[in-house]
Amino acid sequence: MNKVDKIRFTLLYGEAPEANGYGYMELNQDGHMIALYNRFGEEIDIYGGHEFVRVRTLGKFDDEDRDNFYSLLEGDGVG
Repeated sequence: MNKVDKIRFTLLYGEAPEANGYGYMELNQDGHMIALYNRFGEEIDIYGGHEFVRVRTLGKFDDEDRDNFYSLLEGDGVG
């Protein structure tokens, strides 16, 4: 099961983010980050000079069936 955490960017592409600097981090079953998403749910480069703090965990989902992933983001107001 993969996990989605809501994060707050302190740096986004090496610069201070706009007022709404939230995004999402996807972690695999071992707890390693495998993807970052901006506040719109669009995947961004994980090596882009970002710094962030975790806000909370949104939930878990099966990587084979990503429908629940999008449901978790929609439940947080994305989309």
